[in-house]
Amino acid sequence: MRDLVTGLAVLAAVLVLAPAPARAATAAPCIAKSGHDATETREDSSVDDGEIRWTASTKYEAEYRHGNRAWSYSGAKVKIAQDSATTVNDLNYEDFSDPRNPAAGVWSRNPGIAATDLIRFNKARMDSYDAATRRMVASHELGHALGLCHKSGSGKSAVKSVMWPEAAEYPDVPTDVDKANYRRLWGRA
Repeated sequence: MRDLVTGLAVLAAVLVLAPAPARAATAAPCIAKSGHDATETREDSSVDDGEIRWTASTKYEAEYRHGNRAWSYSGAKVKIAQDSATTVNDLNYEDFSDPRNPAAGVWSRNPGIAATDLIRFNKARMDSYDAATRRMVASHELGHALGLCHKSGSGKSAVKSVMWPEAAEYPDVPTDVDKANYRRLWGRA
């Protein structure tokens, strides 16, 4: 009996001292008021039949591979895999160089049937960034390919997100907020 009482006392102490369960992050709104970046939809993504099949002709291999791994986290529903001879290419990574263009990376949707969308890295910007910022750009653009919009990086509605619109010292992997937006769009695995 004494062991039972001692056991119950220890259990009660553990329950009192245990931290409260962490509150799940909530999805954040898009910051754009109009255009394709004002909403998050499956239709405005590179996802085809639950996957993105990709090819690459870019010098930023380490960066796009980082982005592919980052968005293939445990619980991610969309499969991100290299294109093969028996699959349809959904996305191509490639480079361009325009010193007048402030964007380090750009995702563009090609709405044609069996068309290939693009993630293009601006060498004029990417080459001036450190490795972490280049990884952030790659993860950010793949977030767009997954249908996600820009999130607020400043002000009272600020959230920590790889989907901030500016390249700087931001996360280079999806945050809890990004994963909440992803789940809202694609569901759980």
